[in-house]
Amino acid sequence: MHVQGIDTTAVNNNNVQNKTQNKNPKRSVKAIAAGLAVGVIPSGAVLADTVMPKSNSCMQMISRYMQNDMPDVDTFENIKAIAKKAIQDSGLASKGVTLKTVNDKNINEVVNELKTAIKKAPFAKNIADSFTQMFKYGANAAFEPKNNKVYIGEKGLFSSVFHEIGHALNYNSSKTMRFMQKLRNITPYGVPVLGLGLFAAGLFHRVKPESETQPKSLWEKTKDFVKNNSGKITFVSFLPMLAEEGVASIKGIKLAKKYLNPTQIKRLNKNYLSAFKSYAQVAVVLSAAIGLGNILAEHLQKKEN
Repeated sequence: MHVQGIDTTAVNNNNVQNKTQNKNPKRSVKAIAAGLAVGVIPSGAVLADTVMPKSNSCMQMISRYMQNDMPDVDTFENIKAIAKKAIQDSGLASKGVTLKTVNDKNINEVVNELKTAIKKAPFAKNIADSFTQMFKYGANAAFEPKNNKVYIGEKGLFSSVFHEIGHALNYNSSKTMRFMQKLRNITPYGVPVLGLGLFAAGLFHRVKPESETQPKSLWEKTKDFVKNNSGKITFVSFLPMLAEEGVASIKGIKLAKKYLNPTQIKRLNKNYLSAFKSYAQVAVVLSAAIGLGNILAEHLQKKEN
């Protein structure tokens, strides 16, 4: 209908649109709680698995699984001798890298070493205790950049030493990969801290339709993007960890080829690929959980509106 040259239908439509855009319902506590549960609990489980002590029966089960999944390719003494030579030949020894074997006699010493090395890290005591518990059961190998040491246990998984030497090469011989190691701090112990923070903040943000008369600011568009892509952003935050782990294995295999036969190298490739898959699975699962948590929260919010 037209009155004195004015399109009243258009005016009414604009009024309805403006009312819809100005409507800003309160965030539902139920929606936020459900979203947080789905998005955060899986990450909490990963952190708890890393920092909480495990029973002897649990450690025995973990040890059997890991040693079956990633069997050693030679005896401990042979691997130890080769690892020392590899550290020397690669030039890492001249940069201060050393190899330390972990056994029942020196395990308390190793605990104290690790506590000192990572004392500023969150859950430092728990991490040191957990790592050494895994060494005790033959289910761990590690490179600690704070003291430039490669650790292998005598009871199993010692063939992972070449992967750990790969980490040492990343830290001591490549500025790019050393930077990647530092970027891993956004996913400490496999927990997507950055992703979780953005996800939690996004739960309190509502994406509103953009008005033709009042376009959104860059800040508002940024919040919308984070809200709509929290799962994808979380996965991206895992890329430094995945890249650094992958390169460590590639460098470790390349170095191991100088000392091991083709059959041993083939087994080592399978071992390291299996380990990499576990990192990738964690990244995918935790990122998907955050994405699903966001979707669930929005779905419940719309139902309540």
